[in-house]
Amino acid sequence: MSDVAKRQTPPLSTLTEPTLTREPREYHHGRSPASWVGSMTALVGALVGTIGFLGAWMGVIIAGFVIIGVALIATVLLRSMGYGQPSQTEGDK
Repeated sequence: MSDVAKRQTPPLSTLTEPTLTREPREYHHGRSPASWVGSMTALVGALVGTIGFLGAWMGVIIAGFVIIGVALIATVLLRSMGYGQPSQTEGDK
């Protein structure tokens, strides 16, 4: 075998080829880090709100709603950072 045939070209990277883009990881059935963080944080918020409701503590009920709001914000931020399931239109690009 000749030297030319043995020589392998290095893989292209985004530094050498700016047109290459990172393919987002495909998560099946919504099992992405963004969805897990959002679901578990919302679950904690619902639990805190329920405890506040049963104890008739208005401050704890409000804290539960705040935690649920944080879950929404965290999910949106993680998805925008690429840790969520890409939408159908993102995959067609």
